[in-house]
Amino acid sequence: MGLPDSGDAMQSRVKIALMALLFSAGALAGNDIRLRNMQLITMSHKTYLQGTGVNISGHDLENVAIDLDILKAGQVVGSRIVEARAIGADEAWRIWLPIDIAGSDGFRVRNIRSTRATSEGTAAH
Repeated sequence: MGLPDSGDAMQSRVKIALMALLFSAGALAGNDIRLRNMQLITMSHKTYLQGTGVNISGHDLENVAIDLDILKAGQVVGSRIVEARAIGADEAWRIWLPIDIAGSDGFRVRNIRSTRATSEGTAAH
């Protein structure tokens, strides 16, 4: 029989589990889009979010919107939306978004929305 966890150890495990859930949910939200290599970078004293979005739906998508929370010291200090249009099935696109919030040091994906293209408005390849 094991010893019970201390409160700090349990809180630490819960935080790690929540972070893993947050990033895995963001990476596969909506079963249409996968996000890869998402990171904040600083160049010339400006911060940018960069990464890659991939349409894994098997269908052309008319619109994609990725809702992001911008973080500073773990607290939400703003929000941004990355939008893309006419994304073909299995197509990848580069995400490059200036983040104009001083001191921002993190982000989290809040939601990913996508609209499948109709037969009249299919994505160009």
